[in-house]
Amino acid sequence: MPKISIIVPVYNTEKYLAKCLDSLVNQTLTDIEIIIINDGSTDNSEKIIKEYQKKYSNIVYIKDTNHGQGHARNLGITAAKGEYLTFVDSDDYVELNMLEELYDETCDVVVGDIKQIIGENQVYLKNYYEISDKSNINLMLSHPGPVVKLYKRTLFDNIKFLENVYYEDLATMPLIATKAKKVKYVNKALYNYLIRTDSTMRKVSFNKKLDDIYLVLDHLTEHLNDYPLELEYLYIEHLLYSSSLRFIDYKESEERIFKNANIIKNKYPNWRCNPYLKKKSLKFKLITLLVFYKQKKLLKLIKNITRK
Repeated sequence: MPKISIIVPVYNTEKYLAKCLDSLVNQTLTDIEIIIINDGSTDNSEKIIKEYQKKYSNIVYIKDTNHGQGHARNLGITAAKGEYLTFVDSDDYVELNMLEELYDETCDVVVGDIKQIIGENQVYLKNYYEISDKSNINLMLSHPGPVVKLYKRTLFDNIKFLENVYYEDLATMPLIATKAKKVKYVNKALYNYLIRTDSTMRKVSFNKKLDDIYLVLDHLTEHLNDYPLELEYLYIEHLLYSSSLRFIDYKESEERIFKNANIIKNKYPNWRCNPYLKKKSLKFKLITLLVFYKQKKLLKLIKNITRK
């Protein structure tokens, strides 16, 4: 049984895949398996995967039709034999010591940081927010992406990624946090996240699947009954901040920003008293107020200024 199973969904990433796989097969912690799920790629991704599979005996290849990233990750979880799991997107790459830095058999989850790569520019992204005295709550309220996090495999025994929706990470990671007893944070950028202009979240035209944020928040509402303040914060962050900043770039934004504000007004009328919100930055608080009061022009101005 390997110590760690790395789950890598692949869909049409031939330009980036070799660099990703090189960073995995050359890890300094070698007791690993690499599970690659080809999610119906139509480019040369399968050819690249098979070349690596011939060369490295610890690569497990699963071929699937196109069912989306959530389904692909679930296939990987089912196939995994490792004591711990981690997830890597196939257009990204990791530091060669990532697994060695994250591995700690006394913990349920270990979290590292991210280096965001935009062309020639690099931005350090903190992946773990210390806004509570409880480590699992910090995990619940941190960035919901599953990458550069090492999970005890048993955490996924009764939890799977939602399928056929966007924001499947947000639907899943807070639930994992409810089961994690000990979480450790490694303050190092161990994961290289490539910003692609053709990614789902950066399309020029509006994609109706971005509205899945409402389905995902409904899903969390069903499962986080014992965490009312944390659930309220997740609504604040993802309706009054992140999704509204995403929507603002589209002509369809006004309807959705109004919807976001009205959901918060009706569901959480005292949202500004949330203890986790009080610990956020001034910029974060300002944007949430602008969305709540439906100040679209000011919101867009601030986003454009902070982009520069």
